[in-house]
Amino acid sequence: MILDITLNWVEYLGLAAGTLTTAAYLPQVWKTWRTKAVGDISLFMYLSMCLGVLLWLVYGILIKAPAVIAANSAALLLVGGMLRMKVKYGRLAKAAAAGSKTPTDQTSSGQAAPNQESGQTSNQPSGQPSDQASGPSLAAQLGRSLRQLKPYASRFREHQHKTWGKD
Repeated sequence: MILDITLNWVEYLGLAAGTLTTAAYLPQVWKTWRTKAVGDISLFMYLSMCLGVLLWLVYGILIKAPAVIAANSAALLLVGGMLRMKVKYGRLAKAAAAGSKTPTDQTSSGQAAPNQESGQTSNQPSGQPSDQASGPSLAAQLGRSLRQLKPYASRFREHQHKTWGKD
């Protein structure tokens, strides 16, 4: 057997803590799945959280700690699901926003009305995302998130230099 584990009261304590902290993600996952609203969710936070939870899972396996393994396995599923929804629903929202700039209306016969700006018709219902507008790539979103952190990093370095006299 790969993991030869015996449970004692310390492991039960760890399992209880892991259950509570992992279950804390459930309301956010449920709300995001139900509403598909991801505008206020930080992509960088969920990317770093996924990496951190994955490292905790590997650590738990290496030290054969069932509480760490169980909690981080479940957390990886929840956090990974949130990350997937952030990317998927974020792209859909951007595509819908891009589509709303040139709206098309359905006529009473179900035919697409001509676009007022271009005069062309579209079979795409109003407010529905098109396949052509896919939004920025995950790499572009990550780059933008990292650029937003630069001012904080320079302030941290200045504070570190003033406090410790180091670069």
